[in-house]
Amino acid sequence: MNLLRAIYPERVICVVCGRPSQGEFLCPKCTEELEKLRLEGEKEHASYRYEGVAKKLVHRLKFDNVTAAATVLARAMGLDAVKMHLSPETVVTWVTMPEKRRRIRGIDHGQVLARAVGLRLGLPVKRLLIRSEKHPLRTQRGSSKERRLRNLIGMFTAEENLPKDILLVDDVTTTGATMETCCGALRRAGVRVTHLTATKVD
Repeated sequence: MNLLRAIYPERVICVVCGRPSQGEFLCPKCTEELEKLRLEGEKEHASYRYEGVAKKLVHRLKFDNVTAAATVLARAMGLDAVKMHLSPETVVTWVTMPEKRRRIRGIDHGQVLARAVGLRLGLPVKRLLIRSEKHPLRTQRGSSKERRLRNLIGMFTAEENLPKDILLVDDVTTTGATMETCCGALRRAGVRVTHLTATKVD
């Protein structure tokens, strides 16, 4: 796939499967499959089930540094409905990645997704969460929400001089512990936080 990406420019082959994409980031088949994964309901703060094409898009962004995947996710995240609940002064931010992991991967994929969302909404994007580097770098995969919350104690603090309204975006919700922790850090500073993730693990 990476070799194909080097040969063919964007919108020639599908970001997910490598088939001809007819001038779009996704081919018609992957577009159709992605739409079938959409989560419905006003209480949902995620756009898609973390399966199939949606999961592959997250992996293309997260592990392969394919920034076009962030553009696809942002375009598909139902942002027009979200914007109705945001003030014009809203600033978009993201869950900051550990610095060591960012150096290994080359990008902070959360920041890339936030920039794509901000561009789509016409809103500024800024880092508003500080991630403590004192905590050991460990994966949360497979942990319960209670254990994740314990692991995240003291992990995030808010920057100074926050805007009054913030949209916090992330790529995947598993138990919701990370988003809950980050929203809490921002809300303790007295701001209004709306949160949205691209995908959700069932």
